[in-house]
Amino acid sequence: MHEFQGDLLIGGERLKHVHGELEEEVPQPDCKEWHLAGHLHLSPDQSQLLETDRPYRLQLDDGRAGQVIVSRIAPDGKPNELLVDFLPKR
Repeated sequence: MHEFQGDLLIGGERLKHVHGELEEEVPQPDCKEWHLAGHLHLSPDQSQLLETDRPYRLQLDDGRAGQVIVSRIAPDGKPNELLVDFLPKR
């Protein structure tokens, strides 16, 4: 697992400078898309924009991007922070 920074696109909205950890990062053949899985660390206000089982686009600061599905939103154990698990959209 390694840390990342990026933006999460939510329809017409964008959560800028999100950070988290990647557990899976697999390039897709013949395109620029990636299968990405891992965790985001978001504030409660940021997490209110998300729903589980809905697709979003994660754009990493290094240029990689992929469609992800939020699978779980749970307390992170830190004050004012939630852990958001995401999986690649298959």
